[in-house]
Amino acid sequence: MTEEPARPGEIAQTLDRGLRLLEILAEADPDQGLSPTEAAARLGVHRSIAARLLATLLRRGFVRRTREGRYLLGMGLFTLARQVSQNLMVVAGPLLTEIAERLDATAVMHVADGDGAVTLASVEPKRASFHIGLRTGSRHPLGTAATGIAILAGRPAEADEREKVTQGRKQGYVVTTGELVPNFTGIAAPIVVNGWCDASVGVVIPKERKHDEKVLANEVIALAGKIAIGLS
Repeated sequence: MTEEPARPGEIAQTLDRGLRLLEILAEADPDQGLSPTEAAARLGVHRSIAARLLATLLRRGFVRRTREGRYLLGMGLFTLARQVSQNLMVVAGPLLTEIAERLDATAVMHVADGDGAVTLASVEPKRASFHIGLRTGSRHPLGTAATGIAILAGRPAEADEREKVTQGRKQGYVVTTGELVPNFTGIAAPIVVNGWCDASVGVVIPKERKHDEKVLANEVIALAGKIAIGLS
């Protein structure tokens, strides 16, 4: 049975504020962080509320406090993020390797991070004479390249979205050439879990290589579906 999204009145306000505060700290200068007063102003609450939220997050290791009393993101978030990445790779790793070898193409997986797409995995075929590898952790805007656009295509439509996002949502996959790596074509599909998309998977091939777009697209769509099932 699918659960319905919580209505505004059902949201836990304190938890929502705490999570929003983490987002605000992520947007702040990573070297300077924020003082409780600055955090309160950005969150739109009284300083005492921000101070209590920061104290709670500090206790859980999600933020850290400098000698000057300023707050930055803590290692507790890294631990959570690492576990999420490990879970994704347990499910996706073998599938990426299989499709890379079978299609003789670099298989890639990206995850959303704010307004960017971050490379979680890049698997190159062992016997390929010419291929491209993407550095794990590399980042590009969500609105560019097949993998980034595919994530947006897996989400609800927005009024000002790029035409390729709209097209990708209709056909279930996205194709771009030269947007991430010159002279290479990417074909990607969104990984939708519980009605939301925060990741995509795709293949990258030289643009001059002869290929059947629909055949590769169907392979990528099927791969995205398998990963989504494994994560559900």
